[in-house]
Amino acid sequence: MYLFDSFFLIDLYEKHRSSLISSIARLTGCRETAADLAQEAYIRLLVHGHEADISHPEAYLFRIGRNLAIDYQRSPFSKTELLPLDEELLCPSLPPDELACLRQQCEILLDVIFSMTAPCRDVFLLRKLDELSYNEIAVRLAISEKTVQRRLVQSMLHINRYISYPFP
Repeated sequence: MYLFDSFFLIDLYEKHRSSLISSIARLTGCRETAADLAQEAYIRLLVHGHEADISHPEAYLFRIGRNLAIDYQRSPFSKTELLPLDEELLCPSLPPDELACLRQQCEILLDVIFSMTAPCRDVFLLRKLDELSYNEIAVRLAISEKTVQRRLVQSMLHINRYISYPFP
């Protein structure tokens, strides 16, 4: 069984990110979708990796990615419907430079989350991804609500140290 500390997860991310995306892209047929699903796979590993007895985390990560790709293919939302083109409609997609910027920001945020201490990361992900209340997090992690609040503040301060938000 592996203990998922931040250094291990960062190393796992750096070593396997591109091969995980390629593996998922073969199933989805879209590299951009694969990149999104790969990020989801790492987040799920972060959130649920400590709950499972994992002897081979790389294989587990790729299994998560494969399952996400299969779920994506099964989803009715993944099927695009061809509609007649209306020349007067504006394109809803972002320009490539904005899309690249957003992807870069997501990668930075993921790196910052990987670099948090495990207790702070657990609280942060349970609050922000699973949208659990302080009380639910406290019960799940067997800690006090005050500790939940403190760890959430610590995680937000950690993020703030690494990400600067431009203010007008």
